[in-house]
Amino acid sequence: MAKRNRPEQKIHQATVSYLRLLENMGELTFFHPPLGGRRSKVEAAIFQGLGTRAGTPDLVILLPNARTAFIELKAEGGRLSAAQKAFRNTVEAFGFAYAECHDLNAVEKFIRKLIANPEHRKGPP
Repeated sequence: MAKRNRPEQKIHQATVSYLRLLENMGELTFFHPPLGGRRSKVEAAIFQGLGTRAGTPDLVILLPNARTAFIELKAEGGRLSAAQKAFRNTVEAFGFAYAECHDLNAVEKFIRKLIANPEHRKGPP
C-alpha cells in the first residue's frame, strides 16, 4: 500500500506539539473535536443528533479569563469550505478569536497575540 502524503495532518501534528508545550507551561489548554472520518449513515445521523456540525474547526483553544479561540488548519493552497466560513463568521461576530493557519508559524503568531493581549479576539488577516 502506498504511503499517502498528508500535508494538513503534518501541520496539525506540529501544532499539537507546540500547543502541548504551552499547555505544560500553564498558558492554555486545547482539544481537537474528532469529527472527521468515514461513518455509516446511521452513525452520522447519531452524531448529528448529538450536535456534530459541518464547519467545526480543527482545534479549540481555551485561555485564561474565560477566553476561547478556534484554529482551522489548512495545507498550502487549502481553502475554507462554505460551512467553515459560516462557522468563522458566527464565532467572530460573537467576539471569539478565529484563525485559518497554513503553517506552524501562523499558529505561533496567532497564539502569541492571544497570550500577550488578554483582550485580543481577532485572528490574523
